[in-house]
Amino acid sequence: MGAWEDAVDDLYGGPLGDFVARRDAAARAARTAGDRDLAARVAALRKPTVAAWAVNLLVRDDPSLADQVRAVGEGLREAERTLDGPALRELTTQRRKLVAGLAQQARRLASAAGQKVSDAAAQEVERTLTAALLDPAAAQAVTSGALTHAQEHVGFGATPDTPDPDGAARAGSASQAGADAAPGRRAVTDDATAPDRAATPAAVPAGRPATPRTDDATARRAEQERVRAERDRERAERERARAAEALAAAEDTLAQARTRHDDAARADQDARRDLEDAQRASEEAYRAEEELVRALADVRRRLAEARSALPRADERLVAAQQHARQQEKAVRAAQRTLDRAASAADRARARAYGAEGV
Repeated sequence: MGAWEDAVDDLYGGPLGDFVARRDAAARAARTAGDRDLAARVAALRKPTVAAWAVNLLVRDDPSLADQVRAVGEGLREAERTLDGPALRELTTQRRKLVAGLAQQARRLASAAGQKVSDAAAQEVERTLTAALLDPAAAQAVTSGALTHAQEHVGFGATPDTPDPDGAARAGSASQAGADAAPGRRAVTDDATAPDRAATPAAVPAGRPATPRTDDATARRAEQERVRAERDRERAERERARAAEALAAAEDTLAQARTRHDDAARADQDARRDLEDAQRASEEAYRAEEELVRALADVRRRLAEARSALPRADERLVAAQQHARQQEKAVRAAQRTLDRAASAADRARARAYGAEGV
């Protein structure tokens, strides 16, 4: 690469915060080296916005991005041209996924480089990537890696050219292309604003018959008709592109509606299953309640029987207590009798021993 390409690559591939300082330093270095033209071109380079800088990071980080953008963009334009609804729908879905993934990647790269990307800047990144997929001019600006501001695709035409490091040369070629693009329209304007020339017959070479004024007017009318036909053709092309995009949008809407319908059907089935489960649970709870009622009735019956048996048990207890007291009295009486008998026996033995001694 030359000095110009090196300067552009260094400036737009470096940190965003010190872009101005690095640009001024590069311009001074070129001026010191005696290359005033390079110094002027470097000094004219614009600092990119945060969104444009993030896109530049993305392009420089992933060299295959240019091929992806080119492939998807060409596919979209071909599908629009041929009104291929299924292909356009598939490519539109692919475009959305690609843009979302690339925007997230650009945000991560910017964060890793120490630059915060706001939500508004992230949306500009997505719009820029979308424009690159839909418009070849925007794609060329994006894949250059030297983008200065966000791109946006409006309608079905090309996005306006983005100023870049070669802005002067690009502007000159664009002006020449614009001058060559609509000769018919310029001819109509000249005829409409110069009636004197229209009324004056054109000069003809000597020896040839003069062309009548009616032929000149007929030629002008034919040219006007040609221009109108060209405009009608352009309008028809735009309408066809709009119809293709509307068809793709309608098919997307239909697919989304079908998806929502399927989701609703699944939700309805789930709700029905939940209702059936709830009904079964309710029946089981009802049966459990019946069993509980029966068990409670049995407990109450047994409690009533126990309560009715309690007085009899009390009577039996009192009788048993009285009988026990009587038995206790009898035992004490028997004990006293036994004690007296033992005492009498002891006295009898004592007398017997005494008699034997005598």
